[in-house]
Amino acid sequence: MLAAGFFLLRAKTCEPAGKLLFFLYLAVQVQFICHNVTFYIYNIWFAGMLQWDYTWGDILGYGLLMLLLTPLFAWASRRIYLRLRTINSRQYMRLWLIPLLFILLHILQSSFFTISRYAYVAVGIRIMIDVCAFITYSQMASAISSAAKAAREAEQRDGLVRQLDLQRARAEDLESHAGEIRRIRHDRRQHAQVVLGLLNQGKTDEARSYMKDYADSMEADTQPPLCGNFVADALCRRYETLARQAGIDVELVAALPEDSGARGSDLAVILGNLWENAAAALRAEEKRRYIRLQIEDGDGRILIRMENSYGGEIGVEEGRFLSTKPGRNNAEGIGIASVRAVAARYGGMADFTYTGDTFTASVLLYTGERIHKSQ
Repeated sequence: MLAAGFFLLRAKTCEPAGKLLFFLYLAVQVQFICHNVTFYIYNIWFAGMLQWDYTWGDILGYGLLMLLLTPLFAWASRRIYLRLRTINSRQYMRLWLIPLLFILLHILQSSFFTISRYAYVAVGIRIMIDVCAFITYSQMASAISSAAKAAREAEQRDGLVRQLDLQRARAEDLESHAGEIRRIRHDRRQHAQVVLGLLNQGKTDEARSYMKDYADSMEADTQPPLCGNFVADALCRRYETLARQAGIDVELVAALPEDSGARGSDLAVILGNLWENAAAALRAEEKRRYIRLQIEDGDGRILIRMENSYGGEIGVEEGRFLSTKPGRNNAEGIGIASVRAVAARYGGMADFTYTGDTFTASVLLYTGERIHKSQ
């Protein structure tokens, strides 16, 4: 019966097996509680009925308790479900073992303490086991929910840090430009005097050549923006500088307007995580060290593609990339999960693939009116 229910639910919901087993075992324990409470009441008021075979009255007594207790434990199970629904299937593969252990404990207790010999004690212990099981599930769900909330808050803090870094980089750029303007104003007088002296001497060709050299030097000193979008430009320029200082070959092609349709904070999460993951992957690579980033915009969508070489091994489990950073204990990488979450909010996708020497991240965002209205 339980196996049939499992396969029917699996076919209908397409949920992971671990998740379905967990909640099926919860349903089994609800049945255990109703059954044991029925026997406990019989021991108090109708002890003599326990010595006879089952009757139609037993069905009525058991059914009434089912009607009374099932909604209560269904409510408790729903609260547990709502707290646990956001965790990944790999964690469910471990969680379903807990209700299974409680069920086995219930069965073992039923085998060693029969009702005919230790009626009150046996049934009371069974009820305590089942109630303790639900208390355990509730505390476990609360702990997992708190951990997930802490992870989300950490992600938000990382996003704020990136925003502050962007503002700091922008302030440094403005300060640098202000200093450059002051220098140009200071030097302009000297250049004007040189040109004026050449013209007074009738040396127009020399004056023209001098002005050409001056214009070329001004162009060389001025770095054109990578693209019109401030967030993408500031972030990519900052990480590009750091990467080149570390001896990494960088290729950037970006075509993203100022009003791209994507929030600046979301772009910061995506680009910041991609750059940081690429930099982390290149720490163990000594020979071919490169990062190639391409950002395209058009037809209501944004495509971001980054390729980088890497050193060492890539940890993958059930399609999830595991973090190799110290202290993460090979848990799922938060950066990749954050990129996927942002892409999902825009109705897009984030795909991560790798070959023997290249890791590729592709992110697609839909920024048209249809997506924004649905949000």
